[in-house]
Amino acid sequence: MVTTTYLRVMRLKFGISLLELEQHCSFSNQYLSMLELGRVKSTSNNEEVLKGAIAEIIASRKQSLDALTQSFEAHRGHLLETLEVEADEL
Repeated sequence: MVTTTYLRVMRLKFGISLLELEQHCSFSNQYLSMLELGRVKSTSNNEEVLKGAIAEIIASRKQSLDALTQSFEAHRGHLLETLEVEADEL
């Protein structure tokens, strides 16, 4: 049995890296790691910051999935057709 936090379980289960979480909040990835492992005292401010960060990640991923859905629908039936694109388009 391992002692951890809900944050770590969710982060690992849904493929959220510490770097991605860091990009959505004011905490460093080292501080986030210490929070996850229970090495830093949890505060209501920490909870609020992390709640906002997770909400931003969810919104970001929804936008990305919506864009993927639109692209998939636009190219359905043509997924294996070849085309030329600029390297920065990938």
